[in-house]
Amino acid sequence: MCRMNQLNKNLIISFAEYIASQNEARHRLPYTYSLEKTGQVLFYFGSEHKKDPTHPQFATLHQEWKRFLNKAQNKKSIVIYEGNVNENSLPSLEKAIEQFGESGAIVYLAREANVPYFRPEPTIGGESKELLEEYSKEEVAYFYMMRAIASWLRNSATEDFDEYVKRIVERNIKELGWPDFNFSFESTVVSTHKKIFDREFDIEDKNFIMRVANPMYNLSNINEIARTSSQIRNITILDCIRDYWEKGYNIFVVYGASHAVMQERALEDMIGVELTHA
Repeated sequence: MCRMNQLNKNLIISFAEYIASQNEARHRLPYTYSLEKTGQVLFYFGSEHKKDPTHPQFATLHQEWKRFLNKAQNKKSIVIYEGNVNENSLPSLEKAIEQFGESGAIVYLAREANVPYFRPEPTIGGESKELLEEYSKEEVAYFYMMRAIASWLRNSATEDFDEYVKRIVERNIKELGWPDFNFSFESTVVSTHKKIFDREFDIEDKNFIMRVANPMYNLSNINEIARTSSQIRNITILDCIRDYWEKGYNIFVVYGASHAVMQERALEDMIGVELTHA
């Protein structure tokens, strides 16, 4: 078991740095690396968000997973992953990928190898308290709705839109706990969308909707909220990694490639060794 240095948040790459680096030379995908110190290993698989079982990244994921298991040598290990996965709906690796992408794939592989797995996401309630230090309730509520709607579009709209919106509104009411706030779709999405962009909300306007709460774009202040949210998530992930590492776990991380890139300097500093790119 290795003690780690404290997390230096200043070493997490900002979105401004990340975007600038991508304008100069885009990093490879998937973005993979590992760190090893006194018998413990950490593998990081920075993925694309794909749900096609024939996509080559899944062969790479399987290869990296086998390398990790070989390095871990049956010692206690943990998978840290991004996304929501219904673990009772994984009849095969192919189906796991089709339904949940890389998250489904690694949960399936972890279950197969009897390795525990954990999703270290901040709660909306906890994250929103930090966001409200800089942004209004109207902006934060709109961000959470538009991020959820983008997820609905990415997942090929497998659920009825009105039912999905109702479920997200109910979640936000419960998680955010703002008793005097109007969480209705008309108020949080339609009215705010018109106010910010001077255009009507249209679910068919897919390309625009996908950019509204995406940290890689600069359409409005909502993109800045997305970048702040991503930074909060990066800190949460790194805190989780630090906790498991100090308990002696070997760690296999599966998150989006941007997270892998943004966190690598901080991970090197925390663990105290240079990483090796696969």
